Amino acid sequence: MKPQVLFTLFLVAGLALFAAGTSFSGETLEQFGDTKGRSYHSDLYDGPSCDSCHEKAEPSAFPPDFACLDCHDGEELIEATAHPEDEKWQNPHNNMHYGNDVPCMECHGEHQQSELLCAGCHSFDYPGFKK
Repeated sequence: MKPQVLFTLFLVAGLALFAAGTSFSGETLEQFGDTKGRSYHSDLYDGPSCDSCHEKAEPSAFPPDFACLDCHDGEELIEATAHPEDEKWQNPHNNMHYGNDVPCMECHGEHQQSELLCAGCHSFDYPGFKK
């Protein structure tokens, strides 16, 4: 078999394996005891401690943004979700309406399906958004 054909086959197979193992959207909620939460935050559900995100062990409100930003770097999020210059304000983490001051929980839900705040008026595509 020619080297170019072999390289192409390996490339296609590698991309298929990557796509099969990577979930960029869709439901990611899993049951952890009595609580439903994100599979990618499963390490936070090792014990019965809601206060790893919430300010109280018995939460009555959304966690504050600093709870998210203790693990997720805000500047990296802005860079990762940046759009080309002519669409730069379509960045969900740095947009023309709110800048970078949108509370995390406006779009990201830990215990329920996430909904984009911007989708109320706009139809921007955010390929990495996890529902």
